[in-house]
Amino acid sequence: MMGKQKGFTFIEIILYVVIVSIMMAALIPFAWDVIGGASKSGAQQEVFSQARFVSERIKYEIRNASGITSVGASSISLTNFSPDTTTVIDLSGGKIRINKNGAGAVNLNSDDTNVTNLTFTNYTSGDNKTKHIQFSFTIDDNYGSSRQEYDVPVQTIQGSAEVRSN
Repeated sequence: MMGKQKGFTFIEIILYVVIVSIMMAALIPFAWDVIGGASKSGAQQEVFSQARFVSERIKYEIRNASGITSVGASSISLTNFSPDTTTVIDLSGGKIRINKNGAGAVNLNSDDTNVTNLTFTNYTSGDNKTKHIQFSFTIDDNYGSSRQEYDVPVQTIQGSAEVRSN
């Protein structure tokens, strides 16, 4: 007489392997989608936050200037109240730069973003009572990847500000 055998039968092992395989086949693609979504979200947040920061900084500088020295196609020069004297905002090498008092240009957008097509338009009134500047720029990610997770649509930002000292 044989004693009671312990363990799994071959059929039970096959059944367990099939169940685990089906569960893994369903969960792994879902996990990859979650990971990819997080990467895309991070890339989008970088571009959107940089666009918002640069736009608000340009508006701040225009609003707090005492006057407009010159407006070029892709640069603006502002006159400031003391102790500052001048502010120049321009585009160079994919970076919007600010140079206060000739102390040297500082990039406003991060290395993870690239800016193109910065334009300034002077809408100052004929009697010089309203000094209004419109600006526009295009910002994109600088990841250089063809992967879908890092593909952020190009954003075109437009804004305007008026010198408050009028």
